[in-house]
Amino acid sequence: MAGKSFLETAVTVNTRKVAEQTFISTFRSPRISALVEAGQFVMASFPGTIDPLLPRAFSVCDVEDDTLSLLYVAVGRGTRKISELMPGAELILNGPLGNGFPERESGRKIWVAVGGSGAAILPILSRSAKRVGSEVRFFYGARTMSQLVPFKEATNIAHATDDGSAGFHGNVVGLLKQELRRDTPEMLFGCGPTPMLVSMQKEFGTKIPTYLSVETPMACGMGLCQGCPIKKSDSVDYYLACKDGPVFRSTEIEFEVKP
Repeated sequence: MAGKSFLETAVTVNTRKVAEQTFISTFRSPRISALVEAGQFVMASFPGTIDPLLPRAFSVCDVEDDTLSLLYVAVGRGTRKISELMPGAELILNGPLGNGFPERESGRKIWVAVGGSGAAILPILSRSAKRVGSEVRFFYGARTMSQLVPFKEATNIAHATDDGSAGFHGNVVGLLKQELRRDTPEMLFGCGPTPMLVSMQKEFGTKIPTYLSVETPMACGMGLCQGCPIKKSDSVDYYLACKDGPVFRSTEIEFEVKP
């Protein structure tokens, strides 16, 4: 959970394209990699420039020895710039930040649903679950097969694609509903686009202990700018996604989705 964090000059190890417009970049970042937990994030910025002006939040995808990896879809100026970093190039990272997913316990049955860049949590969550002996199943949704990342680190993955090109024909929430007719987990985690999280909250949030990692723009990652509010479910007040989340119990939050 949230605790000590560092502002660290990370050094690029490599970058590889893993799916359509999707990359994984690995950085040598010994202080952050030693502390980060599944569901936490880092704020990334470029040294010696204000282009892009604001840092960008990235969920940590994996940690190995003194390195950490970030998964992202290169669609904006900042993410495209990261995808072009050569080995040895520097990136400023601030982290680990935020609160990750609840502690996994030996023997616990956990299902994890991901979509889009939310798939970043699969490797790190898989490693942590194996370390403590949890039983984890992953459900990974995308629009089409070319957008699915072939994760080697995470096993026991069922896929869903909107066009039916791989796995279940439909979205990942539909796949979950199908599988819940056969079995029920003790905990359900979700990480992905807001419409997916809204659907998970509606379908499962009061039936299964459900934890959702919210996606929202962040400017500082530490609660200073007050720019990432998430409404409390039982109050007119708000949480801050960066400081109080990004992972929340489903029953704690209310998504303010425009009709």
